[in-house]
Amino acid sequence: MKRCRESDSGALDEAAAVLRAGGVVALPTETVYGLTALWRCQGARQKIYQLKHRPADKRLQMLAASISVAVAAGLCPDERLERLGRHFWPGALTVVSSTQGGDSIGLRVPAHPFLAALLGRLGEPLAATSANASGQPAAVTAPAAVCGLDGEPDLLIDGGEVSVTAGTASTVVSLLGPEAVILRQGPIGLAAIQAALAVV
Repeated sequence: MKRCRESDSGALDEAAAVLRAGGVVALPTETVYGLTALWRCQGARQKIYQLKHRPADKRLQMLAASISVAVAAGLCPDERLERLGRHFWPGALTVVSSTQGGDSIGLRVPAHPFLAALLGRLGEPLAATSANASGQPAAVTAPAAVCGLDGEPDLLIDGGEVSVTAGTASTVVSLLGPEAVILRQGPIGLAAIQAALAVV
């Protein structure tokens, strides 16, 4: 496993190269440390499941630089998604929406500077999940991000301890039905989401 610090001059280039080569990168976000792979790379996505012992029926979320990038990768355009994006993105909100293939994707536009820059460099979405063995607490430091995994990611980006939201994972809200439904409570509450959706 390669390691580098988020502040290293070549960290962005290294992360982009590993991802484009089909690798898995552990890195900090504004919520917790995550495991990431190119969204389109099925082999790397499968490696994330193996590292975490993640149940096959639990999907990975999509991280993208913008809603338009996510739509280009298969997400259905949705006015409610646009409203939530205007209010909360970039930030700690994951929105589950329909795909053009009749499935669903949980999308987040991250605010973490390194991750946002990486997504801009790649020009395409990442598949992501928290960097911890399934069922274990989410990691807020680089050592914790790889401790307990079944194997190692290809690259670990050490960004120190994440503290913006005190290690709280993002709020997850579903837009699959007529009403917004909170699937996982995080920093953003239902009242704020409903207020954002009510704004025309």
